[in-house]
Amino acid sequence: MDADQLIELKRRLYASAHSPRASTLLTMPLEPAPLRGYSVPPRIPHTVVNHLPQWEDNILVCTGRAGEFMRETSYPRFRIHPLLQKLTDIIIVALDPTAKRHCFLFPTVLQAEECRSHIHVNFPSSVCEVQCVTELCQPPPGHQVFAVLFDAERKGVFNFYTFSGDGLSPRLAELCLLRRVGDLRPTLSLPPAGSSLSEYYKRHSPLDSVEDAKRVIRTRFSGFAEEVENMRGVPGASPDDVYLFASGMQAIWRMHKLLASTVGSEYDADGRKVAQVNMLYCDSYKLLELPSSAGYHFFTNDTLNDLETLLETGTPECPAILALFTDFPGNPHLRSADIKRLRTLADRYNFPLIIDETVGGYMNVQLFPYCDVAVSSLTKLFSGNANVLGGAMMLNPTSRFYAQFKARMEATYEDTFFGSDALVLEMNSREYKERVAVTNHNAEQLSDLLYQRSVLGGAKDSVLRVVHYPKYRTRENYDHCRNPLAGKAGLPAFGYGYLLSVTFTSLEAAKVFYSALKCFKGATLGTVFTLATAFTAIAYMPDRMQWAEEHGVEESLVRFTVGMEDTESILKCVSDALDVAESEMKKGRAQ
Repeated sequence: MDADQLIELKRRLYASAHSPRASTLLTMPLEPAPLRGYSVPPRIPHTVVNHLPQWEDNILVCTGRAGEFMRETSYPRFRIHPLLQKLTDIIIVALDPTAKRHCFLFPTVLQAEECRSHIHVNFPSSVCEVQCVTELCQPPPGHQVFAVLFDAERKGVFNFYTFSGDGLSPRLAELCLLRRVGDLRPTLSLPPAGSSLSEYYKRHSPLDSVEDAKRVIRTRFSGFAEEVENMRGVPGASPDDVYLFASGMQAIWRMHKLLASTVGSEYDADGRKVAQVNMLYCDSYKLLELPSSAGYHFFTNDTLNDLETLLETGTPECPAILALFTDFPGNPHLRSADIKRLRTLADRYNFPLIIDETVGGYMNVQLFPYCDVAVSSLTKLFSGNANVLGGAMMLNPTSRFYAQFKARMEATYEDTFFGSDALVLEMNSREYKERVAVTNHNAEQLSDLLYQRSVLGGAKDSVLRVVHYPKYRTRENYDHCRNPLAGKAGLPAFGYGYLLSVTFTSLEAAKVFYSALKCFKGATLGTVFTLATAFTAIAYMPDRMQWAEEHGVEESLVRFTVGMEDTESILKCVSDALDVAESEMKKGRAQ
């Protein structure tokens, strides 16, 4: 039995052992696709995915018109969650009956003041105030709520929600609404019986303590697995160096705050930018392009010599950059940076190296021998069920910057990760290892199929130009960081992750392919169900499309986050859609 057969066998044994509805969970799609704008999968409270069946739906979301068709729930950073909007409307009526101002809600005064500072800097003529509205909201004991009221353009201020990850948890808003009508019962709003994910929560019950849940999450993320040495690959790795946040984007936002208050405060940092290698997560640019930001230097694997030329203009006492960021591997092209060379440059020129490991994951890749800090969105495969947001930052105890980073975090860290969200995330993360194994296998199988049918793979007259997957893009760089402890932790084989993208020979072909897909379609990644995204259409405004193209992100790109369904079902779903696209394009050429 070869490695692929072994993985497939383990996947099937895992499914049959853990799911009484395995035959349902392992079909494509999990359920009939919902109508446009409804939750994915259907009937899952607090899901962060809405079904976007047509290419144009993604453009509507990107241009702020999601409210025209979004239903039930939403990704809280992209659109105010309906439960949170209902609570906000109550506060507006109480504080501003004329409704002349907008309102955003936050769980701490610090977040509210940061929002007010953002408004002051970017909309200096706007009137803005912060009010404590805890009594009006009636949250559970130990929680506060602060309202920011402003008359600036709402869309512009909403960017703060998008890039900072701050804001009130929808689950906290839900509890506030219940308590306001006298219902004091706690609820986690888990999937109801009969829904596609309900069997998971029959196998798992929440812990009794929020603090215990957060401790377990920190321990898992820090790389500790049963009977295995720490997977991070450095001495001293500890859960005490993991800081939890309400979202992955909030972890990135706090990372920039940490840099500004440590290495950025040691000398005059005016005009000193961060650098990045390969494309970062698209929302990072909303942060880096603020008028109050110094901006960034953009490099790729092919321009690292230019990066070194820039670094030579600084000194070890005053480096030319504040820090260097990279995603490993990158999203959406799945390119892996030359981490070994970046580590050498960081040591030589004395700057911190920050890696977003959301896509690779610590079980697949071991990055702590190279980075100073790792950040991650726990919303993705760590959770898997796409019904809770979370993020993490972990300091590397062997970093030269550890002492100052640690001291600052201990002095300033606010734990705003809502307890109900922590309880759900802890439950979800219990099967992270199994998720990694199955999605590694399924994604690699899909990438192999698509590569064989692509122009780059030698297929003639194909509408598929190239496949983006670590196995086929900068493989040497990815393989260099593969985690040697993966097998000891229980993974059946080394893997390349759950995310892949494909670029088509034309935008028209991409649209036909996307429309023909019979899987769920929406904007997130790392889900137990396969999900397709018209990535560039939803990630970049039309007036940013040229910028995206100049930075290598093609408009005709479709991204897949590959789930845990039966492998053959996934392959058939995608292959059938590719057949439709090729047939339609041949008809067009014949006319």
